[in-house]
Order: sequence, then C-alpha cells, then structure tokens
Amino acid sequence: MIIHVAEQGETLASVARRYRVSPKRLGQENGVLENEGLAAGQALAVLFPAQVHTVQKGETLYGIARRYGISLRQLYRNNPGAAAQPYLYPGDRLVIRYRQNKLGRIESSGYAYPSTPRELLRAALPYMTQALPFTHELTRGGTLAPLADEAVLEEARSLGTAAVMSVSNLREPDGFDSSTAHLVLNSPELQQSLIQDIQKEISQKGYAGVDIDFEYLYQRDREKYPRFLRRLKEALGPALLVRAAVAAKTADGAGGRLVEGLDYRAIGEAADAVLLMTYEWGYALGAPMAVAPLYKVREVLDYAAARIPREKLLMGVPNYGYDWPLGGGRARSVSNVEAVRLARSHGEEILYDQEAQAPWFRYRHEGQEREVWFEDARSIRAKLRLAAEFGLRGIGVWNLSRPFPQGWTVLNALFHLEE
Repeated sequence: MIIHVAEQGETLASVARRYRVSPKRLGQENGVLENEGLAAGQALAVLFPAQVHTVQKGETLYGIARRYGISLRQLYRNNPGAAAQPYLYPGDRLVIRYRQNKLGRIESSGYAYPSTPRELLRAALPYMTQALPFTHELTRGGTLAPLADEAVLEEARSLGTAAVMSVSNLREPDGFDSSTAHLVLNSPELQQSLIQDIQKEISQKGYAGVDIDFEYLYQRDREKYPRFLRRLKEALGPALLVRAAVAAKTADGAGGRLVEGLDYRAIGEAADAVLLMTYEWGYALGAPMAVAPLYKVREVLDYAAARIPREKLLMGVPNYGYDWPLGGGRARSVSNVEAVRLARSHGEEILYDQEAQAPWFRYRHEGQEREVWFEDARSIRAKLRLAAEFGLRGIGVWNLSRPFPQGWTVLNALFHLEE
C-alpha cells in the first residue's frame, strides 16, 4: 500500500494512471466518487492487487472464496461494496489478494447506534471482528433498559460478525450518570439482578459477551467496579467475553471525574479485554486540535501496557472529526468523508500535523474562519502501526455510524483481521 497525497489539479483518474490501478477501485477504496475532484493535500490509499479473479457465468461470492481458500468475509474486505452487491456479473473482476506485507493479526470492533443506516453497517462490518450495538442504558433504579438493536444484529449475522452486548451508565440526553453506577456497585442485590438480565439478553440475542462502559465513576467506587467485573465474569463463564471500556489516563494518581474512579490494573485483572478510549483530546467545547494526537495515544498505551497485559488491550480509534469556529464556540462533529469534501468545496489545502499525525485545514464560511481536524489514511496508518508496535489485542472504533471506506481499506491492508 502506498499513501498518495494529492497535489493541486490532480484527479482520481490521474492518480490511478500514475500507479496503474483502476480508478473505479481506487475510488471505492477511498470513498471518492469517480466524478469528484481531489482537494490539495487529500490522502489516497493505493493498493496493488496480486491476484484477481474474473467472474464467470453462474459463479457466486461464496464459491469463489472457497475456490481460493479465503473466507467470504475476506473476499468482502478485498472488494468494497461486494457485501451489498445482489449478484455477480460475468466479467466482474474481484481481488483475491493484494501485494502487501502485514503487520500481524489483530481483533477489530466497532460500536454502532441502532439507528445506523444499514448501508453503513454493510460497508463496515466485514472489517469488524465484533459489532457492539450502543447501548443498553441503566435505569435510575439500576436495572437494564431494553435496546432496539435488531437491525445491527441482523446485519452482523448476515456478514458473519460477532455481536457483543453494550451496557453503560449513560442516560440520554443527560450523559453518563455516576449515581446510577454507584447504586449498582454498592448493592449486591442489584448486581445480581443486573447480571441475570445480562445473561438473559445474551441468551436471547446470541451475543458473544458484554462490554461494560461505566464512566465518571466516583473515586469511592474505584475498588468496587473491578469486583463487579469479576462477579460478572464468574457468572458468564469462560466462553463469553467480558470487556471494559475505560477513559484514557496516564498516571495512577490522575484526578478529575473522568478517571479518578478507574484502577487500570484491577480492571485488567477482572476483565477479558479492556478498550482504552484514546480519543476526545480535541472535543466539541475545547480548542481546535486533533481528536486523537498520536503522542497522547502513545502516553496512554505506555501507562496502560505497564498495568494490563497487552493481549487484553484494545486501542480506541475515532471515526469522526470536528469543525470549530475560531474565536470560541462549540464545534460541529463531522465525518472524515465530509471533512475532505469541505476542504475541496472551499478550495482549501489539507495540511498534516507531523507531531499529532493528523490532517487539518482552515476555511471561511459566512465571514467566519473555521478549523477542521479529522482522520485520514495517514493518521489511521500511524495509529495501526502503534497498535502493532505495542502488540495489542486489537482496536475499537467509535463509531460505525459515519462512512470511512478509506479507514477500512487501510485496516485491511495492514492486518490479518480476526474473524
């Protein structure tokens, strides 16, 4: 894989000619329409097929995958859009393998809202080991609220992606509720009832396990949270995954409501896997900056890997950016695809911050200057290389509700993905 950074005046067709690849495939792999122009500074992931199959009459994707000894999911990954394609036509060309050295094998997962459009799920789920419908909230009484997650589960089943249940102390629209988590963590009876509800939901819906996302825990609940995780794991047994999602921290004594209730070492001992939420340094009410600067992510991994076995750790990866008004004000969340289109439509060059390893640009709208930070092929490659360097279990994407074909392309190019 080569990452090409477009220069002023380049087009998808001219880049494809330069590398002798199909412009249609280059566009599919990067989420760029064939008739779209390119922004100066826009990154394109360029992959080089090593083996291609030309479809014959009557062939199916399943049959082709079997013929070449690869999984159907891998065939989907090597051919963006194939999972949503109703039939094959004679003469279609499918990539069986790319010329690409892999960094190793990794687990990938992604959260998805029940409202996530099915076309986005079909585009992303072939690249995910696990899908996590977000989220079963806790009621004020500490009981499990239902979640209409049928669409996510249906798509996951059809694409061979395991589904993991998500449970959190989120109470929309108010945010994460410390008091509800406190209520559960201090009541053996409520814990038992919650665990039984989780077991029932897993049994009914076929989940492969559960992800617990308790945020803004009180400091006085620091020891009680791992105890709950251990109790949950004992109840679910070795066959079902118990995963904890934790806010990013870099010191044992780190203060603040977000991390003061988290004991990484104890959580790591209690859970099968731990997702580090390594994003939101750049956030809606803050100053413009990268959502997940690489140097910040590295600091969290350094700290976490000294306390939690690396084979349990997953690095959080953001699938979004922010568009800030300069001079103050709340940022608008944008998809990575939308960010590139903003730069192109305003004739702005996309720059790349080498320290943060993140793309950004400024533009003017209705007389106001704005600044956008987002993710692209370069920033995702940098993060994935960091995951490989640390020998992590995998990555967790927040979230799958926005398009990012380029990100899935880079993930597939760099790793053998656990299925």
